[in-house]
Amino acid sequence: MKISLNAVLSTAVLLLASCSGKKENEQTDLVTFPIRGEVVSVDTTKMRVTLSHEEIPDFMARMTMPFKVKNPALIIELVPGDSVQGTLAVSRTESWLATLTVTGSGVPPEVLDADGLNMRRLIRAGDALPNLRFLNQDGKSVRFSDFRGQAFALTFIYTRCPLPEFCIRMSDYFNKVQKKLKQKPELTNWQLVTVSFDPVFDRPPVLKEYGMTYAADFTRWSFLTDPDTSGRTVLALADGFDLTYEDDEGPLIAHNLRTVLVDTEGKLVEVVKDNEWKPEEIVEKLEEIMEEGK
Repeated sequence: MKISLNAVLSTAVLLLASCSGKKENEQTDLVTFPIRGEVVSVDTTKMRVTLSHEEIPDFMARMTMPFKVKNPALIIELVPGDSVQGTLAVSRTESWLATLTVTGSGVPPEVLDADGLNMRRLIRAGDALPNLRFLNQDGKSVRFSDFRGQAFALTFIYTRCPLPEFCIRMSDYFNKVQKKLKQKPELTNWQLVTVSFDPVFDRPPVLKEYGMTYAADFTRWSFLTDPDTSGRTVLALADGFDLTYEDDEGPLIAHNLRTVLVDTEGKLVEVVKDNEWKPEEIVEKLEEIMEEGK
């Protein structure tokens, strides 16, 4: 049986602290890890730096992913291609780069330009979502057309994601959206949909246990995975929203974040990037979509 999410995270933090040889801060459950890598991109507005980093022993495989920075001085002079080393801090609720030092300059990595993105056939506002087939948490076949007549929000996760502000936050926020919508019994035509991009591990029984961890009402909140472990169905959908993910050694996946709003006719309304949105914002937008669909 699954224990509560807080207990899982608390145990993970304690284990990671023990494995890494780092001293845990008892008040914040804070664990720190050394990190080394190369700068891929810098966003001083959102205080994010994307690193292609080396393996972090006992925590994370080698991958490319964005990290939050709280001190703007750490990234103000960074440029893509810089080699860096620093400290990754991880608490119950967030992770961030606490220190970062440039150790060398290099050739900036190739960045996909606008033309390259257009080649990926992005799904745009007003386009119908492709009517792909998935399996839900009960192992039943599901297509997006099954949600026709209902406004729904869709997000992407994988159940073994360790960072609190990535998949864990998406699922926690969907739990809050579910609660807020169920407090409004006059709203009946809505759904939440979570799609896993780890179809090898995240088979229906795993997704059902994961959904139960977040107190999901499976009549309102569906957890979907690929019909087989090839991942082709999820990839076809993810490409349409410029969602990128990459397998590395071990169970971890480098990825960005996308949350999608769909109208009652199955057409895309909006793609919300990253993790800066709030549950009440998604509730408000779903209410607007439901009103327009009457």
